[in-house]
Amino acid sequence: MSDNNLSDKPKSSAISIGKELPMDVYAKNGILLLKRGHYVLSPDMKHRLIKLGFTEQPIEVKPAEKTPDTYRKGQSLFEEIVFLQQRVRNMLQHALTQPDLEQRVRAIAQTIVALSERHPDGLLASMLLLPFQEYGVAHSLHTTALLALITRQMKLPPGHREVLLCAALTMNVSQIELQNELFSHEGELTPQHHSAIKEHPLLSSAILREAGIENELWHALVQTHHENWQGTGYPFGLDRKQILPPAHLLHLADITCAKLAPRRYRSAQLPATALGQLFQRKDVDFDAAFTTMLIRELGIYPPGSFVKLVNDEIAVVLARRDKPSEPQVAALRKADGPAYAEVLLRETSNPQYKIAGPCASSLAGVRISFLASLWKV
Repeated sequence: MSDNNLSDKPKSSAISIGKELPMDVYAKNGILLLKRGHYVLSPDMKHRLIKLGFTEQPIEVKPAEKTPDTYRKGQSLFEEIVFLQQRVRNMLQHALTQPDLEQRVRAIAQTIVALSERHPDGLLASMLLLPFQEYGVAHSLHTTALLALITRQMKLPPGHREVLLCAALTMNVSQIELQNELFSHEGELTPQHHSAIKEHPLLSSAILREAGIENELWHALVQTHHENWQGTGYPFGLDRKQILPPAHLLHLADITCAKLAPRRYRSAQLPATALGQLFQRKDVDFDAAFTTMLIRELGIYPPGSFVKLVNDEIAVVLARRDKPSEPQVAALRKADGPAYAEVLLRETSNPQYKIAGPCASSLAGVRISFLASLWKV
């Protein structure tokens, strides 16, 4: 990947001597030079930050000009997924203005299935690590990717898996802009917000039908993906026995991805915390078998999450192993030291590299662009 695709140089106007730095600034190799909130103490420090530094920005990939639904040769896995975000955005924003919506949705679902088979760990890591420009687009993609991973070993009737993924991609087609707005909204929602949220399952289904999609299972899943076992869901308030199992699975994936994603006003939940909350509600709010499959697929420490090792190293999880508590990780730094020039692979089944517990991504001190190279195509 070129650095032009990964980050921008800090602007002189954004850095003031004697004031707090408004952004993290990194060296080219991904090492954190100065953390946001620290003070710029001298003209020399400011000059060095501008000359040597980079600020984190979402990875940008321009779509191929002649083949918008195919990947460019030579892309990394994360670049492929960024391009996939663009395809999802285009599909959702132009659901009624471009032809063949069903064909476009199914093609994206098939691409996600292929990624889940070829690069399951990298796909999970991208959900936790890749920055996104629009929450609504990212959430649809994340939910679909998670379902693709969960359902790999499920025995479903022919075609049902693809329809489930298509429903996940399009369940919020009527409220993408609202989701983006609520991503930054803190505090009480307005009555208009509540009304739009409760209406969106039926409105999304209506948009899909207007676009020529006639598959009734697809519509049923979109219409009922917010129904819950307590009978307090919407828009119908169905009780537990009336909810289709795939709609319930979609509901579980939807909630999981919402927990794992940050908001502008808060950090994402640690995966271990989010999964622990879901596990505590199994057989109460969520089907125990589905919850078990979810946790088995993600692992205790999913790829892309961060952990602290017993040797005081901070590491990012690379790949799951047979034992959920012992994934392969890449050590990034000592907790009280600078980032390593190169990551160090650790097998946490080794007692000296045992995981002490999960930790926040802020402790890693490296750019996402630096980590993206750890998952190969």
